[in-house]
Amino acid sequence: MLPNIHQTLYMRFKHEGYRKKEYTRAPVPNIEEVVQLGYLDVNRTIRGIEPEQSWWFRHSVVSFIKDLLISPPKNQQSFDLLHEQCCKQCLEAEALGKARVHYGQAQKLLNMSLKYLYNEFAAYYGKINYLKFPDNNLEHFFHLPIDSQIRNHLIEKRCFTNPTSLPWSQWAYSHYVSFQEQVRKRINSGYKPLEIDYILWNTKGASLCEAMS
Repeated sequence: MLPNIHQTLYMRFKHEGYRKKEYTRAPVPNIEEVVQLGYLDVNRTIRGIEPEQSWWFRHSVVSFIKDLLISPPKNQQSFDLLHEQCCKQCLEAEALGKARVHYGQAQKLLNMSLKYLYNEFAAYYGKINYLKFPDNNLEHFFHLPIDSQIRNHLIEKRCFTNPTSLPWSQWAYSHYVSFQEQVRKRINSGYKPLEIDYILWNTKGASLCEAMS
């Protein structure tokens, strides 16, 4: 488990509203509802998304996570390839309706769903865990979810290079990969990308200066 993710921190997430009211029960009992949490974070950026598009968008990530838990990748390269394939599959939703779907939106859905998946596991580790998260530190491979607050903070406070002036929701694959590569180059030993999200959203615990050069 990541060292800075624990039940106290999880409960603070819940208290501060990371979950919507319709998901107040704990733990979330299935992958579909984990992905729905991620979808609620991104669907406001997809104007006019139609039911078939929405289903495909979410289903692509549900399938990815179920396969991930059955057969976890053994290294970062394998995970990254599966991550890219899932995001590209999400983009196929665009052909099913009138709404535009961008890589930036796909990464947000996938990355937030993985974050919520780990939240559920970390909070109930050793207790009730319906999600059967593998006990192999799979979360170390997870990417940093990118949104405007994360992007702006890293650009303004940590001197990251902005890959494009486009909003994160309209990022292409090249913009996303460029930003994730900066995260990996700057992160200090002992920390993982997912932890940067926890650190930026919480004032207690490790500081960003400790986690990134």
